[in-house]
Amino acid sequence: MMAGGGRITPDRSHRACVRNTRAGEIVVCAPDEDQFRVESTADSDPTGKAGTNDGRLRAPDFEKHMPGVTVAKGCFIPPCPPAQPLIIDLSQIPEAPAGSDADLVAKGELRAH
Repeated sequence: MMAGGGRITPDRSHRACVRNTRAGEIVVCAPDEDQFRVESTADSDPTGKAGTNDGRLRAPDFEKHMPGVTVAKGCFIPPCPPAQPLIIDLSQIPEAPAGSDADLVAKGELRAH
């Protein structure tokens, strides 16, 4: 290896690699790539595929598609019954006070908004 001043510097890694060889062996000396490897975020993420691939069943995560509180109601297994009509007892609704908007709309004196 050449240093900044033009002289050859000793290559310690090459000498360490060649030191353990026997006569007649072909040895390829290369740096250990694992010493420079940084653990990927996929490996360290406990909710990622590597972190959850342990054979246990987990509930699906719908938070990405439906953020917030998700409320489901209704019939999920057909045949579903028809929707029930709203039953309103009109005799129980009081009359509109005189002069109110409801009274004026009922008399046709005011258009409903």
